[in-house]
Amino acid sequence: MQLQNYLDLTAKRFPEKIAVTDGRSSITFENLAVFSEHVGGLLCELGVTRGERVVYFMKRSPDCITASMGILKSGAAYIPLDMKTPPERWRRIVEDSAPKAFLCHAATLPETLARTKEMRLHCPIICLSPCNGWGRFENNVYFLEEVMSSSGVVPSGGCPDDVAHVLYTSGSTGTPKGVMITHDNVRDYIEWGIKYFQIAPEDHILGTAPFYFDMSTFDIFCALFSGATLSLATEELLLFPEKLVKFMEAEEVTLWKGVSSLLMYMSRASVLRPGRMPSLHTVIFAGEPLAPQYLSHWMQTFPQKKFYNGYGPTEATGVSLCHHVKNIPQSGPIPIGRPCKNAKAVVIDDDGVPVTHGEIGELCIAGPSLAKGYLNDPAKTNKNFTPPPPNCPELGERIYHTGDLVRQNEDGDFIFISRKDHQVKWMGYRIELAEIEANLVTHPQVRDAVALLSGPEADLPELLAFFEADTEVDSANLLKFLESKIPHYMIPRQFIRMDSLPRNDRGKIARDALLEHYSIIREKNHAAAY
Repeated sequence: MQLQNYLDLTAKRFPEKIAVTDGRSSITFENLAVFSEHVGGLLCELGVTRGERVVYFMKRSPDCITASMGILKSGAAYIPLDMKTPPERWRRIVEDSAPKAFLCHAATLPETLARTKEMRLHCPIICLSPCNGWGRFENNVYFLEEVMSSSGVVPSGGCPDDVAHVLYTSGSTGTPKGVMITHDNVRDYIEWGIKYFQIAPEDHILGTAPFYFDMSTFDIFCALFSGATLSLATEELLLFPEKLVKFMEAEEVTLWKGVSSLLMYMSRASVLRPGRMPSLHTVIFAGEPLAPQYLSHWMQTFPQKKFYNGYGPTEATGVSLCHHVKNIPQSGPIPIGRPCKNAKAVVIDDDGVPVTHGEIGELCIAGPSLAKGYLNDPAKTNKNFTPPPPNCPELGERIYHTGDLVRQNEDGDFIFISRKDHQVKWMGYRIELAEIEANLVTHPQVRDAVALLSGPEADLPELLAFFEADTEVDSANLLKFLESKIPHYMIPRQFIRMDSLPRNDRGKIARDALLEHYSIIREKNHAAAY
């Protein structure tokens, strides 16, 4: 069954119940179903057909859910683009995805018009805001009035293997890559999530993840499938932990799947006090490792709440492994757990052979939640999605190579060790350091560059950029240069110029030496401060 059909079923069960709210505006399940049907109907009237793609470029609000569901009702796949997407990355994603239409708000309409004109695109632009003040100055722009006057007739049927959305992640070649997630992928994942976490219509799910981030899949579709309410936290709330807590209390949030770094910041901000967020009973942290001391703070403050560590790459739709944390490990990291229902895992060595229990190897995932692959990149798809090792028929036809090195402990739980490559997790985002480097070396004064995540000796790891240049280059100049090319979360916090980057005897850049160099700089700065 297609994802949009679940919304229609829920709307029949709970027509007047709030489906999505951000504390300022709300929409019921019935109105969401009707509104999205009109959006889908207009898209169909404008020529969008099954299997095509539509971009929505909007400020975070309940209308983003309307846009997503309307696109699905047209038979197309949706591609969320954040308002902060830099022009260069925006262009690359649009060129790669070749959308047949754009959805936006009044706030993003001028930028949508400017960027599509610059790229000489002539596809329809649907603005989910009234025409007030805009006038009919563009033949390809359609406003809310035209949305609501559309027939609302959308196609029926479709294949579960149709792509539901394309989420763009950081790419090692410097270009973002689009992961194709199908209706079946999402359905399998969400049906597991609802059952495992016992999500009911009475629940209020907190949404903190950006819509272009795979963690939002859980927030959106768990609510739409179960009849729970999705309480969207605005970007402003995420900057102020105290305001976020008050929002959670006002919305009576019961379940939250949040990025680990946000839990860490809330712990450090001293907003965790007994008796706060009384309705919250389940906290799932994911996206990156959470230091045990911060989780210990949460668990000691709220001993009655349940805490889970979720692990899963975008290419596997969402959570593939999960661990119910009942006790903080005496030493070492918090386990990422065991495979979820219908997911399977195998740990292999460099030759693709499964390792023995307890040995370190690369984690590979199998099961019905595996994505279709990468849009327009069969070579990358074939490299990362391969047949399983011989004599492992239980894994099915494909496995996904995560690039994460893990081992199993005595209890059978998987423990994350490190990465095989130069990909890092920071603030919950998966970042290919090579993408930062590839963009930085396009600066006319930069000869070579290396991006790194500072080591664990720093209380808060930072993204760093070391670069070769003949003369001094103003950091503000580099910052402004990168802001037009890569997302804000990928921009280094420090730029360190060197006459030449250190290299090993094979000519490769010695990254460990750079981290040692940074440690020396930190110690000198710390000493100077005192």
